[in-house]
Amino acid sequence: MKAENIVDKQNVQLMLRQQGCQVLRVTSRKTRAVIEIQQPSPQLQQIAAAFTENVNGQQRQAFYAQVRSCVVHWHQAN
Repeated sequence: MKAENIVDKQNVQLMLRQQGCQVLRVTSRKTRAVIEIQQPSPQLQQIAAAFTENVNGQQRQAFYAQVRSCVVHWHQAN
């Protein structure tokens, strides 16, 4: 991962926490970080794209948004 992406990973986590998001997991991939959160802020909800996941035969709605060089994702609350 590029040095600027590592800095983004740290800064985006801080920004998410300041917006009231609970960061659950951070996974570093080859080119970018993937950050899983509990509850999105209104700002994230506005820029998010939705998709449907199939996990063990169960479907659930999930969302993602790109924030700087990171991908932030969360699942719809039941």
